[in-house]
Amino acid sequence: MTTREHEHTLNVQLGDELKRRGLESRAELIQLGNRRRIDVEVRIGSAVIAVEAEHGQSPAKQADAIRDADARLEQGLAACAVAVCYPDGTTRETLPAAQFMWTVRDGSQTAAQWASGDIERLVSVIRLAPAQLGNPDYVAAALSSSLDGGVRRLSETQKRLLAQALDLPQQTRKGRPARSPWDAPAKRALLVVATAVMFHSRLDIHLQGVRPEQDNRLVPPRPFTGDWPPAQANRCADSEGVIAAFREAWDLILALDYKPIFQTGRAALGACPPDPAISGAIRETAQAALVVSENIASLRHDLLGRIFHTVLDSARYDGSFYTTTPAATLLAALAITEDMCDWDDPAAVARLRITDPACGTGTLLMAAAERIRDLNPRLRDDPTSSAALIEQVLAGYDVNLTATHMAATTLGLLSPSTRFNNMKIWRSLLGVDSDGVAHLGSLEFLDQKPMLMPWPNGAAKATQVNGDAAAAMAEPSDLVVMNPPFTRSDLRHDQFTEREELKLKSREKELFSNKPVHLSSNGNAFMVLADFINKAETGVIAAVLPLVTATNASALEIRRHLAERYHVETIVTSHDPERIYFSENTSIGEILLVCRRWPAARGQKPPTQVVNLARNPANPGDAFNVAGAIADGNVVTGGYGTVQQWPARLIAAGDWGAVQFLVPELCEKFLDLGRGNFFPVIALGEIAKIGPDGGGIRVSFDRSPLPGSPTMVALWNHKTDLPPSERRKPESERTTIVLTQTMSARPDTYIVPKEGKLTQAQNLWQQRGRLLLPNRLFLQTARVVGVRLNTPGLGSAWVPCHIDDALGETDLYEKALCSYFNSSIGILAMLGGRSNRKPTYPNMSINDMRNFPVPDFAAIGGSVVSRLAAAYDRYATAVMLPLPQMNECPARQGLDAAVIDALGLDAEEVGSIRRQLAMEPSVTGKRYAGFGG
Repeated sequence: MTTREHEHTLNVQLGDELKRRGLESRAELIQLGNRRRIDVEVRIGSAVIAVEAEHGQSPAKQADAIRDADARLEQGLAACAVAVCYPDGTTRETLPAAQFMWTVRDGSQTAAQWASGDIERLVSVIRLAPAQLGNPDYVAAALSSSLDGGVRRLSETQKRLLAQALDLPQQTRKGRPARSPWDAPAKRALLVVATAVMFHSRLDIHLQGVRPEQDNRLVPPRPFTGDWPPAQANRCADSEGVIAAFREAWDLILALDYKPIFQTGRAALGACPPDPAISGAIRETAQAALVVSENIASLRHDLLGRIFHTVLDSARYDGSFYTTTPAATLLAALAITEDMCDWDDPAAVARLRITDPACGTGTLLMAAAERIRDLNPRLRDDPTSSAALIEQVLAGYDVNLTATHMAATTLGLLSPSTRFNNMKIWRSLLGVDSDGVAHLGSLEFLDQKPMLMPWPNGAAKATQVNGDAAAAMAEPSDLVVMNPPFTRSDLRHDQFTEREELKLKSREKELFSNKPVHLSSNGNAFMVLADFINKAETGVIAAVLPLVTATNASALEIRRHLAERYHVETIVTSHDPERIYFSENTSIGEILLVCRRWPAARGQKPPTQVVNLARNPANPGDAFNVAGAIADGNVVTGGYGTVQQWPARLIAAGDWGAVQFLVPELCEKFLDLGRGNFFPVIALGEIAKIGPDGGGIRVSFDRSPLPGSPTMVALWNHKTDLPPSERRKPESERTTIVLTQTMSARPDTYIVPKEGKLTQAQNLWQQRGRLLLPNRLFLQTARVVGVRLNTPGLGSAWVPCHIDDALGETDLYEKALCSYFNSSIGILAMLGGRSNRKPTYPNMSINDMRNFPVPDFAAIGGSVVSRLAAAYDRYATAVMLPLPQMNECPARQGLDAAVIDALGLDAEEVGSIRRQLAMEPSVTGKRYAGFGG
């Protein structure tokens, strides 16, 4: 066997050994197209690690391994690389017990630092390699992988004990069985240990000179008599008795302070009787945390937030969406203004009260603290003022133990000298207590019945909040800042049993029965809470909310409620298709909202400033620049986006439609359209019945592959082009696929009632129709936004629109409306009234459709219906180009000309609308060309 063949065999074996230890690895991977080979590729999150190996450990072999590893980085095949040398004489059989040599390469081309050890140590090094890159996402993924490795070491009993020590329930998500119900909670528990190790590491220097005078472990405290200082974190991690070493050090630190961090960490460490498995898991966790802690000084809460959402997968069920650092920076800058306080007066600053009732890992509280320190830089160097900022000014509540633990760590990292005895970070109970009573976390403050949980110390049990904490929470807030959980009703509380879920939802109905909250989702409930705990005259709300809060009918009452009680000062949206969100772990559109109390004595409220960003800031520095541009009125000239001054009367009525388009003129034209400034209009629902929607169809019908047998038909899909695999085939060999490229359409499927749904299906079939409108639409590929079937049918992505029989000649009206909706004016009418969960893929609810402005044919009179119907006949079979090309589409231009003639519109104005729609980021799926991208 040649040397190359032997190395290939060892590389394959090494890849298998890494995979057995939980790494995602592939051996001898050749990159297609360039024939560049990676000996063993490992993926950790989005990071690719190239393991380049040589057989032999001589200086020449070491140099060869480094050369290959560096080459993979230069070729762009990996984010980092590990050069590995097998011992001479290694075989497939001896490889698992071999003593390897390795060095990590990150592209800096520094002198190699070689280390040696067994395969278990090599696995740990590979897991942590991305953390050396300093990229928060890589660092978080590396820690997450190490925690997974720690969990794999544990038995089911150890996982359960570890989780129960922190009062973490087993994973019982309905419809999503876990490999082990204790894997996820055990990983959370190890994350608690990791964050405690990180904080321990950051405290090591500080602890040298702060020997406690009083022993705060005792109640009441008595003079401290123990040894000092505690052992440093890295020495504990290297200790043979790693668990005992950390427990002893953390117990000693608790004599000084830091109860939220180290009492919780000690509870986790004391969960299981010591044995090699639990010791190995804690050692691996601690070593990973020490690597991460090297990045904390520069990345801080940005890193901790990414770690939390990378490690934990709970947002779908508990609505935990963690704010990006740029968004937190921008929101804090907008909410905390120079005239809000005398920032030169430390006593005035200490009197401020800032509350986050859904604080997660503390990112928004940290951003608020950083903003205050920017306004008074002396606070950074004054330990007394720093302590007051963290202990008195900031308060945070969350239902998640791990999140509150990390929030305490995050704020502590701001000033390690801060004493934690008065820190106001609390875990509020979401769940059903031992008496069968349901609690909704911090929302219970609305009813003055909060249930706050102690930091674990052995078995944790919910206790009614003590008087001191209740008094602190009762203090009215100058600012409520939050990114509240926002989960729709059918997913909310799915982590609980069905019985517990019913009790929680019953409690929601009870608590919000007389409040402007639509319980289809729970996010707006926190806006009511924010109003409740705000100062009556000067309070401010600053929130990250889903974009649908500004557009959906279900949020109309909360919009009106806020507009009545506050000046809705600023709304920021992102029209950057690359980042439409402001949270770490979501893909839906979001807004930043700042509302400020406006006493009646101040008179009429000014307009709301609506900032539509063309580029969402990618880092805190960019965010600070955007905040400055907003304050200085330079958003447009700075190329950041656009600004609209939306009238207070529209905001008061709940019309926040300025968020719908990046280009202000389109928002204004939609307003003009709705007001009848182009032609008399009427709501579509007044001349047509809309429905049923696709949800009901999918519940009641199955699709049938039997042509000719079923008698029921539907336009199920919205396919606009053949997939590449079909386009490559000769036309005679292509699969028959019904494409929706023209206004005239035909059904694409037969449907049959599902078993047990016959009556429901028959009732729905009676509502079939020929004119169909889309209830969801991918704007980048859509060609038509309304079709007329050759035979009445139902739809899944489409909704029938039935013209009122009283109008007569329904065929003509169907054709006329189909022409209207597919014209540029009709597309404006549809997109201006969409429910904007995801701008590039909007959903149009039946309520949205009912409110679409359409020509009031009766008021206009004349032959407008027949002329629009004639336009349909003329262009019914004309293939429309996709919406991003609508300005170059001959059929669309012809249809526009016909609509302009029939409705007496200004051709230049309609042409401008068409051009602007074709450039909208939500239509193109690309950054706005007018701002250089």
